Amino acid sequence: MLRSLIILLIFLNLNSPALTAIVSPNTKTNDLLNVEAIPVKDPNAIKPVAEAKGILLMDVDTGIVMFEKNLDQRLPMASLTKIMTAVIILDSHSLDEVVTVEDNFNNMGELGVRMWLQQYEKITVGDLLIGLLVPSAGDAAIALATYHSGSVKDFINEMNEKAKILNLRNTHFTNPIGLDENEHYSSAYDLAILTKYALRNKDFRRIVRIQNATVTSVSGVIEHKLEGTDELLNSYLDIRGVKTGTTDAAGQSLISLARNSNGKEVIVVLLNSPDRFQESKEIIDWGFRNFKW
Repeated sequence: MLRSLIILLIFLNLNSPALTAIVSPNTKTNDLLNVEAIPVKDPNAIKPVAEAKGILLMDVDTGIVMFEKNLDQRLPMASLTKIMTAVIILDSHSLDEVVTVEDNFNNMGELGVRMWLQQYEKITVGDLLIGLLVPSAGDAAIALATYHSGSVKDFINEMNEKAKILNLRNTHFTNPIGLDENEHYSSAYDLAILTKYALRNKDFRRIVRIQNATVTSVSGVIEHKLEGTDELLNSYLDIRGVKTGTTDAAGQSLISLARNSNGKEVIVVLLNSPDRFQESKEIIDWGFRNFKW
C-alpha cells in the first residue's frame, strides 16, 4: 500500500514534504516500480549521532535516502575519486586487455599509495583495477587513465563528462587519483549515486570485496603484493566493500556497501569523519534496525 502511494505521488509530481524526505532527486520512477519493497522508517527512530561533515545512507534498490547530513555540500573526496576512474575503465574495457606501463613512476611526484608498477611492464586491466581499488594505488590510476585516453588530461575531461551524464551536480575532477586540489570535490549524495551506478558491474562488486591480493605482470616476472585498507571487511556486519580515502583536506572518508539478513543492501557515504569505520558501522546498524522493507 505504501509503495503504491509513493509511486502515485511521483507520477503526480507532488511536492510532498513526507515524500521528499525519503526519495532522492535522482531516484528513477523505474527504480521504485521494479522492486518488491521500499525501506519504511520506524516513526519512533531517533537520529544517529555522527561527526562526519557529509553523510548519506541510501537504499541500493530504490535510491531512497534513509539518512543524510549535508548531502549536497561540496567536499574533498580523496581516493573515493577512484570509483569514477574504475567506472570509466569498466564501461570501456575487458579485464584481460594488456596494458603497457608507459610512465616511469619512480621519477614522478605525489601519487599517494603505489603498487610499484615498473616502466614498460605489461599487466592486465583487471590486475590494475585490483591495484586501483584495493590498496588505492595512484600509479594504477595513472596507468589506466593513460591507457584509456592517451593522456591524463583527456581522461580527466572524460571523468567530468561522465559526472554530467550521471547528473552529479556537485562533483568536479582535476585528477584520477584523489589528490587535494581546489577544484577537486564531490558530495555525499553524488558519491552515493556514483557508487550505485558502479555496483551494477559484477566485476566492480567482486574487486571491492578483496582484502589482500598478489598480482603479477603478464610475464609473471614482476609481482605486486596488495593490501587493502577497509577494516570493515572483518566486522560483524555483512560489509561488501567499496572504497576508503584519506588526505589532509578530505580527512577520513569511506563508502561502504552493507547487506542485511534479508538481502537488502545499503550504501553509506562518510566524508571527513573523525572515525570513519566506527561511524559507518553505527549508521549501517541504525539503518537496519530502524527501517523495514
